[in-house]
Amino acid sequence: MIGKGGYGVVYEVVRLNSPNTRFACKAELALAHNNLKTEWDLMTLLKESKSKHNIIGVELGSERNFNYIVMHLVGPSLADLRKTIPNKVVLIEKFRWRLFIHRDVKPSNFAIGVLGTEEEKLVHVLDFGLCRNMFNKSKELRKPRMKAPFRGTIPYCSLNIHQRMEPGRHDDFWSLLYMMIEFHLSDLPWENMTKENTKKEKETKIDSLLARCPPEFQMIRCYLLTLTYSREPDYVKLRGVLCQIMTSKKFTPDMPLDWQVGGPHDSIFKPLAAVLKHKGSKKKVNLTELLDLPKPGSKVYMDSDFPHPGELEPPRDESVSKSDDTIIEKEGPPPAPKPVSKPPTKTTTEPPKAGTTVSIKPPVIPRSTIEHNSLKPVPVTPVGGAHSTLTGHHSQKPRSIRRQPHLKSGNDSVKPMTVQTMKHPTTTATAKIPVPAHLTSGTGSTAAPVMHIPPQK
Repeated sequence: MIGKGGYGVVYEVVRLNSPNTRFACKAELALAHNNLKTEWDLMTLLKESKSKHNIIGVELGSERNFNYIVMHLVGPSLADLRKTIPNKVVLIEKFRWRLFIHRDVKPSNFAIGVLGTEEEKLVHVLDFGLCRNMFNKSKELRKPRMKAPFRGTIPYCSLNIHQRMEPGRHDDFWSLLYMMIEFHLSDLPWENMTKENTKKEKETKIDSLLARCPPEFQMIRCYLLTLTYSREPDYVKLRGVLCQIMTSKKFTPDMPLDWQVGGPHDSIFKPLAAVLKHKGSKKKVNLTELLDLPKPGSKVYMDSDFPHPGELEPPRDESVSKSDDTIIEKEGPPPAPKPVSKPPTKTTTEPPKAGTTVSIKPPVIPRSTIEHNSLKPVPVTPVGGAHSTLTGHHSQKPRSIRRQPHLKSGNDSVKPMTVQTMKHPTTTATAKIPVPAHLTSGTGSTAAPVMHIPPQK
């Protein structure tokens, strides 16, 4: 296993008919939204645009309950290099986003090529699972949402993401700035903190951190403060400031990198010389052509070229989209599926067994006022007539009453009548409740209806 993240695991795999050719395989659980399909589409788009910083995809598929994508193998990530190299790492990526935003810029999502090959001079961008297209089908900038879900990694995301604002192109540069500070100072003071404490640390300690960094870091921060969601960053200006760091530190393209043979730390890295080149691998990499450093006499950016915090009114974001097509769009990977609750079982009315006591509710029949006033309560008489006596013993159980179906008075919605069982401290007896005359069968008897339940065969 090469690594794992919040959404999947990456393995190192080999081709059966060519064991020396190795690839990377990223697997994720198969959910409603196929994250790897989005990543595959972006890798294909970058390949068609002849980008030198993307990984070439080999195969996209699914197996059982997971999706997978096979891609070319790369070398260590920038996070691994920072842990291995005792000193600082200074890198410049010539990678620009115009239509998409990454939303998860961090050291572990950038990796150099395979060690010992020409591709070790390149920096590849990884993990497009959280990428978002900022433009709709009409090539219009999407209207920012009132509240966007949190996307990204807590130590590197911008304050806008903490405040649930719509992420824009400038937010990726904020993450890149935090990466540069970490590489220069070896760590960030808000590592391993909660989301709320990290937000406070970023608000209060950014000035003290930048005071210990090259002045170009502060220039980038001042420029990012002038940007909003709808304002496209000036990539030429930002890249010019980054290249200015190289010239001020006297770095040249022909200098070996820290992990290359002849570099300051070549003894730490063991080149994998046995690894065969993959199909479609890039040719020899020329750093002079790749970096395209400014020529002597080009503009040198000064601290006065950028407004300092508080000098300008906070920028206001104005949407340029004619319609909001992000309301109904589902963002990113969906949450884990919730367990499906079983539907409530339908209660079926089964005939009662022989010898059981049945509760019958009194019928609800609309009566006139005269009829209601003419009814008088009838005293409860024991079973067997007025001269019957209560019989039973302390250990004797209540008797069950056998009853016949009650009579309806022409109303199909008549509900059954409640029959209560009287209890005595020492003896038990069964009582019957008289029924009004209009509910009887016409005989004028006031005896309670009796239900007879035959035993089941």
